[in-house]
Amino acid sequence: MMRECQLRRTSNFRPTSSAGLLLLASLLGLSGTSLQAQTPPPDSSLDRQIDEAFQRVLKAPADASAGSSYATLLVKAGNYEGAIAALERQLLDPQAPPTVRVELAVLYYRLGSYAMSESLLRLALEDTRLTADLRQQADNLLRDVAFRNQTSQWSGLAMLGLRSQTNPSARASGDLVYSAGTLVPLPEQFKPKSDSDLQAMLRVDHRYDLGLQNGAAVVSSLVAQAINFSSSSGRQLQATQVKPYDLTVVDVTTGVRFKPSPLGAPELTLRPYLGFAQIGAQGHNYLRNHGVGLEADYRLNERTLLSAGYEHRHYDYAQRIDVTDAALRGGPDNSLRARLSRETGPGQVLSGEVVLRNHKADKPLYSNNSQEVRLTYSLRYSSPWAATPGDWVTSAWAGATRRSYDGADAAVHPQILRRDTEWRVGLAHTVPVASAWALLLQLEHVRTNANLPNYQNSNTSVLGALTYRF
Repeated sequence: MMRECQLRRTSNFRPTSSAGLLLLASLLGLSGTSLQAQTPPPDSSLDRQIDEAFQRVLKAPADASAGSSYATLLVKAGNYEGAIAALERQLLDPQAPPTVRVELAVLYYRLGSYAMSESLLRLALEDTRLTADLRQQADNLLRDVAFRNQTSQWSGLAMLGLRSQTNPSARASGDLVYSAGTLVPLPEQFKPKSDSDLQAMLRVDHRYDLGLQNGAAVVSSLVAQAINFSSSSGRQLQATQVKPYDLTVVDVTTGVRFKPSPLGAPELTLRPYLGFAQIGAQGHNYLRNHGVGLEADYRLNERTLLSAGYEHRHYDYAQRIDVTDAALRGGPDNSLRARLSRETGPGQVLSGEVVLRNHKADKPLYSNNSQEVRLTYSLRYSSPWAATPGDWVTSAWAGATRRSYDGADAAVHPQILRRDTEWRVGLAHTVPVASAWALLLQLEHVRTNANLPNYQNSNTSVLGALTYRF
């Protein structure tokens, strides 16, 4: 009975990828130059200010300050094309300050014109008048732009960490559990027990630009993870597993990302893809899944991104001594997610996510529906230590997942359908230690409230890891 509880907990495990990226710190720094320095008073109408600034430009076309102010207001209104035209007029002057090219490069970057942005940045960096701070920011942006201009792009993240958990097997927290509908004392060997694990993770992303007018590119990703618990050893399988499983996970997706309507809806990007995953437990195959999915991104404005996705996979569990009814556990799994991210300020991103999932199995007690909501806030800020090479990032999140099962488990209670509500809160902090290296510290607490005491539990985990981004 207790082994069944652990197996079902493991069967819900799915590898996850990182949740959306913050805007580049260099980009935020650049957009905070003269384009933001002249923000108009909040009590004035933006349209009127733009008209007044345009009139000043007409009266004094050679006045660089008037042109910069006009471009600032156009950026504030979200009219990047108009701001670009206003700044390019200033380049007619051979003595135009180098900041103009940097500001233009930022605007072209935001519009996705990376080749134009790269050309302007290289010209700006050749100008000896460029200040040291702005030169560093422009150089950082140039490296990113040059990478985006490559036909074949490789990137990724490697992590090695040590984690400690108070209840990694999600064992019941009470003293009594159901067995065939009767409350019985929970045996001591099945009560919560803390453990630690060493884990390694590798994510590799590849993008191949097809050179088409709709920005099409083949985008593929590989995620591999290995988790080794200190209490587990060997590859021997048991019908009743008490210790937590050592796990291995491999997840691969590949598909073409493109803009279906570059002129009519340039803000919309789609990516249909194929996916395959395999999970191993204690050195043996535990389950496989494969299927298709569709990702969609729609940028509402410069600071707001709406993402959505649908995925269909078929799950197949391995026949092994510790997996009862393996042929009846698998089946189609459908999930739908929506995520809204908003840059609330320089380096600040607030996002909300909703995930709906339905798993159907040949045996009703393995079929379930789940609804998840999660709220995440991320803050990127300058390091308080001058010796560190980059910005610090702190993230906090909270979420809840509701699961309901289609059939009762006679081994637990033949007349009660399982219902769970999982609450999750967490905090993560990233500190750069070198140009590509960072230290990750993470604290998370998960509590599950259930209508059956067998599944009521809590777990607190602390992770310290070294990451390398390439």
